[in-house]
Amino acid sequence: MQETEFLVEEFVFTKVNLLEEKINSKFKNIKFKLFEKQINGGINEICTPLINGVPYESANNAGKIQAGIEIINVLSDYYNVYAPIFIDNRESVNEIPFSNFQIINLPI
Repeated sequence: MQETEFLVEEFVFTKVNLLEEKINSKFKNIKFKLFEKQINGGINEICTPLINGVPYESANNAGKIQAGIEIINVLSDYYNVYAPIFIDNRESVNEIPFSNFQIINLPI
């Protein structure tokens, strides 16, 4: 019984890792941490974007804007939906990632 439980937990953990790798393979500069292993061996579902290894909430404004554009690009390609991108606080970003969208920079 205990061996079966261990095998099921290992299967779930392997499946979760493969899912996370597949999603992260779509992105260039950001990765998503979708699950974390708990002390008791269980898996907790989370969704934390990492910008060059830094959690989104700790990143600077430019990093957040660049990550947002990358997420928009990937999701737009996946769903085949395209719309203009409005960028607020544009003055904090030196380099905007390439995008096939019209980018509208909002003034200060």
